[in-house]
Amino acid sequence: MTSPAVDISVVIPCFRGESSLPELCARLTRSLEARGAPFEIILVDDSARPALWAVIEGLAQADPRVSGVRLMRNFGQHNATVCGFRHARGRWVVTLDEDLQNPPEEIGALLTRAEQTGADVVYGIPRARQGPGWRSLASRLIMVIPRKVMRVSFDISAFRLVSGRVAAEVARSERHDIILDIYLSWVTDRISATEVRHEHPEGLRSSYTLGRLVTVFFNLLFNYATFPLRLASVGGFCLSVVSALAGALVVFSKYTGYITVPGWASLAVAVLFSSGVTLLGVGILSEYVARIFLQINQKPQAVVRQTTPIALRAVAEPTPEPHRQESLHGHR
Repeated sequence: MTSPAVDISVVIPCFRGESSLPELCARLTRSLEARGAPFEIILVDDSARPALWAVIEGLAQADPRVSGVRLMRNFGQHNATVCGFRHARGRWVVTLDEDLQNPPEEIGALLTRAEQTGADVVYGIPRARQGPGWRSLASRLIMVIPRKVMRVSFDISAFRLVSGRVAAEVARSERHDIILDIYLSWVTDRISATEVRHEHPEGLRSSYTLGRLVTVFFNLLFNYATFPLRLASVGGFCLSVVSALAGALVVFSKYTGYITVPGWASLAVAVLFSSGVTLLGVGILSEYVARIFLQINQKPQAVVRQTTPIALRAVAEPTPEPHRQESLHGHR
């Protein structure tokens, strides 16, 4: 038996949403019911805490349109979201945070923007960010890298609308260090954004501490940007040129009588030249090593411990059109 077609799948990676998930699901249900199209809500437990899973199970039992996926341990927000993509059946897939910062009522604005522009991915950009100033500043600094890599002119956010076809392609990825937004830009260049409300509920405490933000920054810098490698290559080349010029100057000074210490000129030339060549070689080798490393790393992206019955059925049964009708590579 084939599952009924789903218009919108909402994927929510959960870390500590015991208190916010009931309200979030209620608001999502009211907002999506008003559209009059079939929908589903997929809650991915990325905390490995029994209390959170108990809440998810209760929500799934109360509403068959809500399903839960429990991971073996904490794999990270982006990995959990991709895991949710594998269970999603919708023509569109919406992702948002569990903490009520992203108002579910703004999903309609994302859909409208997608219809107007023909975009495959639409980001909900806060009109005015709420929260601690240091965190907003850190987030803005981190956004410099994805904006450069994705070639977009706006800051990205966890509030996204993704076409089902693109979500299906991203779900095939098995990278353990995946940065979802950059991977989306590898799949499609039809990426847009629209302004939405941004809320900051009282007592909200973000799971992205300063340490986690630093980790995200280094993942972006060394896994998806070639700037460090280019810097090593260009720096090595420049230093080798400078070393060669300095060596020529030493030789010239030796033969013009400016240097009279025996052996100093030859030693200086050898050190300068060898250092420059070594740096150049390290820069070139780093280009190849980085590419090899990205290919051979086989750390698991996410491992599912259990699912609620609805989520299990969604995977076991055939997926309806048009969500999985055709791979972007044409051989699914």
